[in-house]
Amino acid sequence: MINENQQPETLLTLAEVGTRLSLSTRAVYRLIARGDLPQPIKVGGASRLLESDLATLIQKLKEKRR
Repeated sequence: MINENQQPETLLTLAEVGTRLSLSTRAVYRLIARGDLPQPIKVGGASRLLESDLATLIQKLKEKRR
């Protein structure tokens, strides 16, 4: 996947997403189940999320608290 700057997007493990949000991996799975994060991309059986998916979630949370 290519972002606006024509650079490949970074894929993050669910554990990395959890670390960035200060949540457990299980909590990340709950965010996915609730629809707050999209379904992960499977890479060789491992689940990954795009960094832009995480940025979108953070932006939505910022807008909610206003």
